[in-house]
Amino acid sequence: MPTLAIMFGSDDTKKLIQPLLHIQYNLLIGADISVTKDAELTLFLTETTEFSSLPHSPWLAWDQTGNPQAISKAYQAGARAVFPKETSMNVILDTIQRTMGELLENRKDAKPRAQRTYRRGELILLEADAVLHVEDGILATTMIHQDGVEVLLGLSGKGQIVVAHPDDNCHIQIVAHTEAKVQIEPWDVAAEQPDFLAKLRARLQQMEGWAAMQARPSLQQRVLGLLGLLSEQFGIASKQGVLIDVRITHGQLAAAVGATRTSITRVLSELRAQGRVSTVNKDGEDLFCLVEQPEHHSHY
Repeated sequence: MPTLAIMFGSDDTKKLIQPLLHIQYNLLIGADISVTKDAELTLFLTETTEFSSLPHSPWLAWDQTGNPQAISKAYQAGARAVFPKETSMNVILDTIQRTMGELLENRKDAKPRAQRTYRRGELILLEADAVLHVEDGILATTMIHQDGVEVLLGLSGKGQIVVAHPDDNCHIQIVAHTEAKVQIEPWDVAAEQPDFLAKLRARLQQMEGWAAMQARPSLQQRVLGLLGLLSEQFGIASKQGVLIDVRITHGQLAAAVGATRTSITRVLSELRAQGRVSTVNKDGEDLFCLVEQPEHHSHY
């Protein structure tokens, strides 16, 4: 049976691990770094933004400081994933189990391809040479700045690929924006597929389009540019215009274009008043509809 180490710093954080005591792994629990020596994976309940000593095994961090910079610092220190303080225990348990499974698969030289399903909001961890194919659902790629600010770098939908980012200081993570089914395989295996180059080219064009949108001088132009990109990617024709068939919040729009939620709310109100953007309720969710014809970039 695999071994999970749980490392905590104080009695207050020790209380938080009670729901983890029933997990189906051998458990090594303590405040000393030595408990991580014989573990396949460590959950580190962090109570500081500085790391004088680090687990001996691959590790996940659960921040207890509430400091926005703590997430960035933990990634810099080598965490595979970092949970904010308010993360639910279900999300933590699911990520532990999935990460443990992936580590054991890699150790056993498992089959080169693996199909996995992720729930909405779940972190997706990729090995350095991995390529992810989105078979169903939508993924979000985000970056966390050193001050804890999260930036949305793009959304990937059915038929698209996502490649792993090098282990550096960019702190890029992939999250299931909706429930998603994916296939993960090594780069050399993916490169043998006849449509790989076309998908890789589309991925690069998408990234260029996103960067061009973020470089627009005015906030209104950036918001319209983003909605235009999303309408190309997820748009369906409707009576009002092009319905963007993916839910994106004001906070996510703000994270994508470098603005505050308040500014996004103001700009969207202006665009609605101008008749350029509307909101349509579909299956209980409010979706954006781009009334004017979007600019075409042919990324998808």
